[in-house]
Amino acid sequence: MEYPLTQAMNAFSQASVSALVSIAALATLSVAMHLLQLRYSDKGAAGALSLGKWLAALGALRLLESRVLLGLFQAPVSALYVLLAWLAFRAFLHDVYGGMYMARIKGRPVNKILLSLISFLGMVALAGLGLHGILGVDVGSLMTSSAILTAVVGLSMQDTIGSLFSGLLIQTEKPFQVGDWIKVGDQEGQVAEITWRYTKLVTFTQNQVLIPNNAIAKERLQNISQPIPQVNAVVSLPAPLHAPPVKVMSALEDVLRRSRLVAPLPAPRVRLAEIGQDHMVFRAVFYVADYEDTVAARSEVLAGAWYEFRKLGIEFPAPRRVMLQEQEHPCPHPSADLVKLLGGAGLFAGMHASELELLAQFAGMRAYLPGAFIVTRGQSGTTMFIIADGAVSVRVGEKELAKLGQGDMFGEMALLTGEPRTADVVATQNTTCLEIDREAFRTVLEHNQMLMDNITRIFKAREQANRKDLGSSEEAAEEGLFERFRKIFW
Repeated sequence: MEYPLTQAMNAFSQASVSALVSIAALATLSVAMHLLQLRYSDKGAAGALSLGKWLAALGALRLLESRVLLGLFQAPVSALYVLLAWLAFRAFLHDVYGGMYMARIKGRPVNKILLSLISFLGMVALAGLGLHGILGVDVGSLMTSSAILTAVVGLSMQDTIGSLFSGLLIQTEKPFQVGDWIKVGDQEGQVAEITWRYTKLVTFTQNQVLIPNNAIAKERLQNISQPIPQVNAVVSLPAPLHAPPVKVMSALEDVLRRSRLVAPLPAPRVRLAEIGQDHMVFRAVFYVADYEDTVAARSEVLAGAWYEFRKLGIEFPAPRRVMLQEQEHPCPHPSADLVKLLGGAGLFAGMHASELELLAQFAGMRAYLPGAFIVTRGQSGTTMFIIADGAVSVRVGEKELAKLGQGDMFGEMALLTGEPRTADVVATQNTTCLEIDREAFRTVLEHNQMLMDNITRIFKAREQANRKDLGSSEEAAEEGLFERFRKIFW
């Protein structure tokens, strides 16, 4: 009796050289395709390489059976046929159809659950054929005899099975897809992944929430990202009864038009929603391109409305008790020293006193102890500072670039262009600074040629100081500053 190893060695020794060379070539091709697939796993050809390596392996196995083994080891060879056929089918389904055709050529999201279901059914079919062809097992009787076991397992895992079928329905009906913002019950977040059992959400606070698919099927589902990607937001604002509605609505429309986070389409709308006994309520309805920006957009619109109302003399209505208190203690006008301080800053030189008074009303005073960092290098900011009292040191690391005192300003480039702070500014003694934010600056910018001339002069001075470091022409650098300025304020 010959051992299997002896039989295999005899079969290989009797085989023709051409058959062995062909088998070796196909096996080498399969290995080479596998190595190329690992190297180019993120490229479009990876799916074709994955399918090709298994087809090459099937071809090598076919030649080995028909030209070398000649009927030897029939059961193991048949099992290998089933395994390689399954791997080739799976590579075609997931890598070629899903990865290449759907994702790269069509640009559509891949229904992973449906592909996994087809893969599972294909595996069951191949396993049944393998059991019947290799071992002679009657698959039909096997399935009938296991019906009771199947019922027991089904009852014990009904929640899991329900999630599986719910996941399949989600992938088939597509009420949402990866990237959409949805709300399920009291949970709200962006869809990060859809699996057989659960849907993964990432909330506003960057927490991960796993919701079983059968719970999604039972709860009320709201897709915030559909049917249009823009998200609706509403802001309600009160106004006094004596203010003309046209004036208030025009002011709010200007605020919405200037707001960076408000989408231009669908167009924002302002409506008079209510007239009460002591005030009116206006409702601004607008859209935001990204749902994550809705809170920031509402904040931007509310802040812009405050500045615009103050500029136009529209007071926010207050309760009657508060109104009486305000009549007894009216808000003081900015002091002459504060207006003089603003007028002495290079950015606001030559501006009318009424404009400086308006800007002073919007500005805030900040006090700093010696050693306190007023601004930090590299941080973003939307405010500038004018030193009202005290002194500061401008530093980069341990190197001091300048010392600034009363009347000097700093941080204006962050306000004008949005660029990060270029140096640390540290108080060297008890220091008081007048802080002006971007919205306050915007109120005095419109139709102010003197202010625009001052901005042009500052940009040119900045470019001349940094031209050698930038390695660019004066015209190009100045154009870059103005382009950033234009994007922020227009």
